[in-house]
Amino acid sequence: MCRTFSLLVLSVMLMAPCLDAGAGRRTEVHLFGGDISDGAPLASSYRTIGITDVWLYPIKGAFPQDQAPESQQRIDALKQAGTLDAYKKESIRYWCFERPVPDFAYETEKRADKPGLHLWDSSPETDAFWKGVCERAAAVYSEVRAAGFAGLVYDGEAYYSFKGDESGKEKPWVWGGHAEQHGAEGNYFKRGLQLGKAIQGVWPGAKVILVYAFGYPGERWWYQGFKEAGLDVYLGLEHTYGAGPARPGGEWYQSWWQGRKTKATCDWKRTLFPFIADNQHMIAGLFPLDFGVNAANYRAQHFREQMDSAANDDPGGPIAVWLWPPFTPEGVSKIKCLEGDSTDDYLKVLRDYSCGLPGNGEAPPNPRQ
Repeated sequence: MCRTFSLLVLSVMLMAPCLDAGAGRRTEVHLFGGDISDGAPLASSYRTIGITDVWLYPIKGAFPQDQAPESQQRIDALKQAGTLDAYKKESIRYWCFERPVPDFAYETEKRADKPGLHLWDSSPETDAFWKGVCERAAAVYSEVRAAGFAGLVYDGEAYYSFKGDESGKEKPWVWGGHAEQHGAEGNYFKRGLQLGKAIQGVWPGAKVILVYAFGYPGERWWYQGFKEAGLDVYLGLEHTYGAGPARPGGEWYQSWWQGRKTKATCDWKRTLFPFIADNQHMIAGLFPLDFGVNAANYRAQHFREQMDSAANDDPGGPIAVWLWPPFTPEGVSKIKCLEGDSTDDYLKVLRDYSCGLPGNGEAPPNPRQ
């Protein structure tokens, strides 16, 4: 069992200065999720380990989502409960997160009497669906913007529609099997542009993080629609999850993706999304600790290499990273590390490379603003 830390110890840790000579440049650290309970009591804990941004969900937004309706938080409720103020106090940016988008809708909007119906056709039913999404986006995101959210996050992974056929020729799914809809004249792009314009109309230049950026053509064209609508688009990667030497027979997140470290993987992924001009619009997903099985996926030294590559390898500037949740004292206390490592080693990496500051009322530096 690793050495662990208590909430008391976590609450008094101090962040190193943002220009620490030992680590070089620092970068943003986003958390997939975040405490949405009243007053966000975990906000101070996040702050002390270097979390600069939280993606809050489930929030009732524009799309049908896979969370029960009663669990989806409304913006006014988060404000009244003091949750947003808690993040402001700790100088942590908060983002409005919807998931999975549009995969859940792809499955739930099908009609038994019309087996060919899907989100990328031009049927009246599909037109009505997207019209409704855009109307809800205009209403909800106006409120999101006014509440001080940093931007929007969409989870685009195919949790429901994918049936094992990447091409989609035999089993069409949200990003496969609709090749006739690729390109600037296809509905992947047109629907992305349609929604992007609806967002742009109430939140000009809004920051939108699109997770996960796998690189399927349909996905690429849907994302490009957001970009061409005038939004500030960022891609959240999953192929940056792993680190360290390859482990034959192991999961891909236990090794560098095809030998590429963080910056090199971002370079490669941008070739699949040519409308993204630089790595400062990529956010690299890192998966050092698996809270599902309470074990480390790879050594702390390799986590350090991931973070160092993100912070220092790109001449254009640091590459932001995001972490799988929960990164809470309770969650970390259960992690079993590899021999020679401790959870403190992983947390030190975050403190060494995060651009977060102690909770002194100052906002963490943001190279995008």
